[in-house]
Amino acid sequence: MQDKVVFQGFVAKLSEYQKGNLKGEWVAFPTTKKRMEEVLRQLDISNPDNMFIATYKSEQRHPVINYLKPFTHLDEVNFLANIFGKLREDTKMVLSAVIDIEGLSEVNQCINAIYNLDKYALIPKIKTPVLLERYMMEYPESPAVNKSGSFCEMGYVYDIGTVEEIYDGNINRIPKNSKVCPLFEPFQEKNLSQKTQDKLKTILADVPHTEGFQAYIANTDALQQDEIKGEWVSFPTDTHTIQEVFERIELTDDPFKYACLGVQSSVKGLSEKIVASTHLDILNYISEEVEGLAYREGDGIAILESCIEAFKSNNSLDILNFIENIDCFRLARNKQNMQEVANKYMGEMKLPKSLANHIHIDIPSSEKELKRDEAAYFTKNGFLERLRLPTQYYTSHEDVPESSRIFPVLKEINKEDVKKSIVATLENAKSNKEPTKPSKSVKRDVER
Repeated sequence: MQDKVVFQGFVAKLSEYQKGNLKGEWVAFPTTKKRMEEVLRQLDISNPDNMFIATYKSEQRHPVINYLKPFTHLDEVNFLANIFGKLREDTKMVLSAVIDIEGLSEVNQCINAIYNLDKYALIPKIKTPVLLERYMMEYPESPAVNKSGSFCEMGYVYDIGTVEEIYDGNINRIPKNSKVCPLFEPFQEKNLSQKTQDKLKTILADVPHTEGFQAYIANTDALQQDEIKGEWVSFPTDTHTIQEVFERIELTDDPFKYACLGVQSSVKGLSEKIVASTHLDILNYISEEVEGLAYREGDGIAILESCIEAFKSNNSLDILNFIENIDCFRLARNKQNMQEVANKYMGEMKLPKSLANHIHIDIPSSEKELKRDEAAYFTKNGFLERLRLPTQYYTSHEDVPESSRIFPVLKEINKEDVKKSIVATLENAKSNKEPTKPSKSVKRDVER
């Protein structure tokens, strides 16, 4: 049985909003994956990035609604609704106070606050120092004595424990029962007709000579109709250039229907890791970061190539994480340094026979004791030594810095414009069902 409705969100189609239209419908949260699949099907959304939540409303008018923003990930919104809906009313009062006192502003902070509510206590209606003093005199045994706290609209809140970071904002750590964002099958060339595949093969084989990084950006709707509309784009680039490319390949109606094909890079092994569905913002940021590595002193590019070769990388985000963690690795390239690494790791590396006469791994280990996070790998560029475990910095295209984003999507949302658009959308929908019924109640509903 679905939980009681906590709040509602207006799920809209982003490509329509870009054109000045707000096409969407209200969804009650928490919701289900089946319900979201139905909504996206009705809105003709085939890419989760083409969806956003424009605004929210709640019958209970709880302050938590103020921290839900447009473009908050669907799974995170549903996660908040799930855990908030299970709170008792008195606990919700404590949450309101904690949000107010801690000055929280992000949805992930509110989620973490819910998980840490046992670290706070509320004395209702005690809103001034005078009232608190009287309370302490009346209840000298109260745990609030000698505890730090603050006043808020609900009363006096004080801490009774140390706050822990349970949820850090990584949507990959959201429990499965809260995930409702449908998974769409990514575009794949093998699903095209043989005729179109042959044409693409010819086009991608004729690569224009350029330094750096480039990709063939194609219109996927056209490809599925056995038409080829696309062109080579050099990266890094900017939003204006991408907009012009999208206009030429007729992607202005729905900019999300593109594919990155035939990626070319001077970094060995990199092209093979870029799939057709790679987000343009990620592609652009990778090209910027690779460019930065090339200008830095040291073996940055060679280490990146060795990481791509030595480790299993599932997507382009792994490439970004390799680059961000370059200083976690060291590359031994000459005979002396390679022998030192071989001495240190003994027989843990499997060497090809061609190196057997030069590098010996059956000699006593060095006196230095290996740490748990250390390891070494044989690669074409030399021995890649991992000095410590890397950190995961990137989990989605939303982690790409604003300055590097090039995808032509308007991120600025004007609340008043959205409100007017929603009113118009709801009134149109209502008039289709009840042509003679007045729409004042709809306007009041949106104002709320």
